[in-house]
Amino acid sequence: MSFLRKLLAALKAFLFGERVETGEEGGFPKIDPEKIKADLRVLENARAHGASGIPDARDTRLTETELQIMGTVGKLRAATFKSGERWLKQIQARLDSIDLTQETNHTVQLGEEFVRKADSILSQADAELQDEARTTRAQKEILDRFRSENKLPDTPAKLAGWTDHATKVGVLVLCCALEAFANSTFFAGGMQGGLLAGLMLAGLLAVANIVGCFFVGRLFTNKNHVNSGRKTLGWVCGLFGVTWTLLVGCFVAYCRHVMPQIDDETANQLQLVWESASSLVSPFSDFESIGLFVVTVIFGLLALHHGYAWQDRYPGYSKVYGAYVDSYQSMVEVIDRLREELELEKQTTLAQIDENVKKAKQAIKRFKSNMNEKSVAEKKVTEHLVLADNTILALTQAYRYENQMVRPADKPRPDYFNDDVVLEEQGFPDFSTERDEDRLRVQEQMLSEMLAIEQPTRAKVQSSFTQKFDQLKPIESQI
Repeated sequence: MSFLRKLLAALKAFLFGERVETGEEGGFPKIDPEKIKADLRVLENARAHGASGIPDARDTRLTETELQIMGTVGKLRAATFKSGERWLKQIQARLDSIDLTQETNHTVQLGEEFVRKADSILSQADAELQDEARTTRAQKEILDRFRSENKLPDTPAKLAGWTDHATKVGVLVLCCALEAFANSTFFAGGMQGGLLAGLMLAGLLAVANIVGCFFVGRLFTNKNHVNSGRKTLGWVCGLFGVTWTLLVGCFVAYCRHVMPQIDDETANQLQLVWESASSLVSPFSDFESIGLFVVTVIFGLLALHHGYAWQDRYPGYSKVYGAYVDSYQSMVEVIDRLREELELEKQTTLAQIDENVKKAKQAIKRFKSNMNEKSVAEKKVTEHLVLADNTILALTQAYRYENQMVRPADKPRPDYFNDDVVLEEQGFPDFSTERDEDRLRVQEQMLSEMLAIEQPTRAKVQSSFTQKFDQLKPIESQI
């Protein structure tokens, strides 16, 4: 019966006793003696038992209340062991995960790794680079031959860009519009179609003047050619351009002179203008005719100049020189791209070296921090275990003292009240740091090696970069 009573008491303590409350550092259960005393009604039960003479003086087994105290605090004590073991495993796992071997080996290999990557970059682009170099050399030979055949100095050709061409085209269009607008006002009065017909005629004359002079100006560059035939052609074209704009200017002046005098709208105005020009009658009878002539000629000469200066003034030179510049620029772009890739790889490698050293220093700090945490954990576990043992002693003594105070005189206390209640010993987790200290020395040695090779490795990477960079200089300088 006594054994069964103890079993039921332990079961009750397990089912209805103090639940484990965590929340302290390491997940330790909260051991509150006063709360346990109140929950188990230790003093009340002690008085009730004592007044009834329980336990009997001959009893050697613990009372139900004492078993509840042992069960409740024992459960908290067991949870403390588990929390300590769990905390220790977490700390040890973090310690075991710190290993600088990989970072050290990687840092040692970074110098050679950069050389391999740089060689790979140059090797992959070698075919493209050689093709660009051959094309550029071929264009250079064509350019040199062109200069030799045409007795040109070794100077760059004028290569007008799209902004220069756009500006010239804009000026020519503006001149064409101004000339057409100025002429249309005077032509409209003598034409059957009025302003629209005058504008159309003025526009045709302006386009003929501007466009004609422009293209003649392009041919005028032949005057600079080394060939005497083409030189003659150039001068003839230049003379033709001047003559053309003078003729257009005179025609405009005759239109201004004749059309205001036409009364019959059914008459052929252009035929009358032609007859007046054939009779050699001077059209410069007023200021407007002279002004229109001057404006037309000025715009024509401007178009002639723009055609002449559209590109280099030696015929064909800009085309040949431009082809060489394009091929050379294409080759330079390939070289610049390779240099950028080498530079990027160099910066990446140097950054990796710094990152490895930084990670190693942080790892050593984490290692030391975890070792300190292990010492703290050992102290915390010990404190909580001592608290559990002291709680059992304090509660059982409180029960026995209160029980003894109210016992009848003829009911002496049992002898086992003099014995302390001690829980069964459990294996204490191993919080020793000897093995960790050995590993720390190894890790610190690896960090020292990394710091020792950091600057030589950086120097090797920089030297390799310069060497690979210099391999591209001869290709560029030979062309």
